[in-house]
Amino acid sequence: MKKFPTSYLHLLLILLLSLGVFAQAQEAFEVSEVATQAETGLDAKVAQPTAVLPSDHWLVGTSWEEDMVPAVLAPEAPRKLLKEHGAGYLEQIGDTRVLHLKGSYYDMGFQHGTLMKEEIFDAAKRIQLVGRMGWKKNFEKSLEEAWERSKAHIPEKFKQEMQGLSDATGMSVEQVRGFTLFSELFHCSGFALWGKATADGELLHGRVLDYMRYAGLDRYALVIVHEPEGANAFANVAYSGMLGCVTGMSEKQIGIGEMGGGGSEQWDGMPMALLLRECLETADTLADVRRILTETPRTCRYFYVISDAKAKEGRGDAFSVDASPEKIQFVEQNEKDGKFYRPFEDAVLISGGERYGCLADRVEKMYGKITPQIALDIMARGVSMKSNMHNALFRPKTLDFWVANCTVRIPSCNRPYTHYNLNELLKEKPGK
Repeated sequence: MKKFPTSYLHLLLILLLSLGVFAQAQEAFEVSEVATQAETGLDAKVAQPTAVLPSDHWLVGTSWEEDMVPAVLAPEAPRKLLKEHGAGYLEQIGDTRVLHLKGSYYDMGFQHGTLMKEEIFDAAKRIQLVGRMGWKKNFEKSLEEAWERSKAHIPEKFKQEMQGLSDATGMSVEQVRGFTLFSELFHCSGFALWGKATADGELLHGRVLDYMRYAGLDRYALVIVHEPEGANAFANVAYSGMLGCVTGMSEKQIGIGEMGGGGSEQWDGMPMALLLRECLETADTLADVRRILTETPRTCRYFYVISDAKAKEGRGDAFSVDASPEKIQFVEQNEKDGKFYRPFEDAVLISGGERYGCLADRVEKMYGKITPQIALDIMARGVSMKSNMHNALFRPKTLDFWVANCTVRIPSCNRPYTHYNLNELLKEKPGK
């Protein structure tokens, strides 16, 4: 097998993380040693509050985290074109960037690699931090086995996109695979609220990504707007070089977020980040998502929150999913499950340990009054962890969404949330 440069070996370790290679207990929410180290390593680096929690704020008493503060919205900002290649382009909105990819899968990969080439190489070096966590088996043989077992389940279109990214950057296809499967897991939370739970009845879908804040990948943070030929357009909360999706919303008003479970070396299926992207690209309804998740061979164990604002004649609906290679369980609103033991009407919630209790307490406290601002507040520290890397809130009916990214010093829940609208992003290219 070809020997890769050390920086890329560390980068490709993300592939193994995404496929669940690190030895983990089989129980839900039993996080790996790598993930635990990522969280406890931040104990001495907890961010100081960027604001003060008012004594009369509704969050008071919902958590004892010292840096728990309300969510803050970034000022609205104009769109500014930074650079373009073919149908693809990169724009800036305030302090954030949006990467637009459009056309065939090969073309989207080539646009991505061309527009973000320097960042993709730089990110490869930063992910050396992950490599230092250690790998007990022969790394290259394990990587080869993971790819050989999963590649039959990866659609050809995604392989074409890998090839386009490879051709644009000069990286080998093998090196690109690490980015293709890049995803942060093990911790995380998510919720969908609608109907009686929200102030106006509209569906709100929150997603908390907790992992690896310390690595400094926030400098490569992007919202990627994909417009693949013959498929649904969607927004992907991602990073330079990332082709898979763990946080996204499609033009079909479907929102998706994931949470890592257990399992190890269960590679005989479509890797999770590509499976979720497949759902966003090809599903028009919740029934479509249910079918895709059920019929597609899966890797390891993951939990999902899936929402659709069109469901139930526009009232909205959602479910959570417990999916492993062997079985899949769908948990509907107001349905009690052993892992999620506090059900609510018109709501689904997933999280782990004390964070699940905090999430449920906050939803119960504000039930029937939840607005986008309150939904963002729900994701404050106590639900979000110290390692909180990015948060997103989707309002699928209007295709509005809000995203916050961390810095090395500050978790994303304590950073400003930028507002976007997928319809507006799809309409036309901004001026310079």
